[in-house]
Amino acid sequence: MTSKERINIVLKGGIPDRVPVSLYKINPFDKENFWSKHKSFENLLQKARELQDTFQFYRPKTGFFFSSPGSIDLKVEEYEDTPLSKTIKLTVETELGPLIRIARTSSTSVHQWVQKPWIEREKDIHKFLTLPYIPYQPDLSDFYTIEKNLGDKGVMVILLPDPVGVVGFLFAPGDFSKFALDHYKLVMQLLEKIYERLIDLYKFISFSVSNTIIRIRGAEYATPPSLPIEYFHDIKKYFSEFVLRFDKPLIEILKRGNFNYVCYHWHDGIEELLPLVLKMPIDIIEPICNSFEIPNRILKIRKMVGDNITIMGGIISEDLQFRTRYEIKNMVKDCIIQGARKGRFILIPSDIPESAPISPEEEENYIEFLESGVAFGRYPIG
Repeated sequence: MTSKERINIVLKGGIPDRVPVSLYKINPFDKENFWSKHKSFENLLQKARELQDTFQFYRPKTGFFFSSPGSIDLKVEEYEDTPLSKTIKLTVETELGPLIRIARTSSTSVHQWVQKPWIEREKDIHKFLTLPYIPYQPDLSDFYTIEKNLGDKGVMVILLPDPVGVVGFLFAPGDFSKFALDHYKLVMQLLEKIYERLIDLYKFISFSVSNTIIRIRGAEYATPPSLPIEYFHDIKKYFSEFVLRFDKPLIEILKRGNFNYVCYHWHDGIEELLPLVLKMPIDIIEPICNSFEIPNRILKIRKMVGDNITIMGGIISEDLQFRTRYEIKNMVKDCIIQGARKGRFILIPSDIPESAPISPEEEENYIEFLESGVAFGRYPIG
């Protein structure tokens, strides 16, 4: 059975030869991605090419905040800080003055370190709200090329944000909650503005691809600890206002298009808010992961979502960093038993190494994760 067949059988509710297992964010056959450019990942990538079922992430080129590229004059300045890092300054003029974002990047990490976010004070919100919008349909020709090259080695995953995922990105880490408290109406205006833009994008994507996973992310911004429970006491109310209000109709747009699978990415606050998420017509939820301290989360979530939603999950990345290889082996076995007895389960870690070099111990654990996933994932499970 090919990886593509194996994944699709799971998504359709069938039982494959074994549980699909994957590093998820890494396509080991892609020679141009971050991990392929660093020698320390060589052994892990080779093992992934041998064992994993691959997901190829694809982010559509959507213009500046989803507006046609010609609608906004974006100035980009780059400064080399060191041989390994550079600073990128983005400037866009508005009728109320400039909006500026400054971030530092490094060739040894996939992360950006934001030195100045788009929004630092109330007047920046007003500036952002004046930005023009011209609907734009991104060119997906490279998507079809990548899909063809991937072949039977795996499946494509289109990455789309939800409104709170876009708005949360405008602020410095932790600042979204502060502005949501102090400037609630303005934050809601931002969410509504982005929602209006995403409607056009979601409609276009829904009819442009088929039999594809469409992954929605952003809900973590409206979930503890990002929204501190000390200040946002009725967390269900705020989750409904910041997330459910917008995500539900957007996901329904996707479901009215061609046949695709909606994957909801969400890290925090799973149990308490899951009933709200289940009001949306999702097909997949990820990452649902056990940890050494919480060894039965997958089992608990499986009981809550039932047998019609595919769970993608496994072990939290912190355990893959610091536990022994023997512990990882046993944890993988437990994850599969808890989640995969009736199918509808794909084994993935909560995250992957995103800085180089990877330590030998962490590399061994990720290799163990793949090997144990294949060994224990044969049906029948348990």
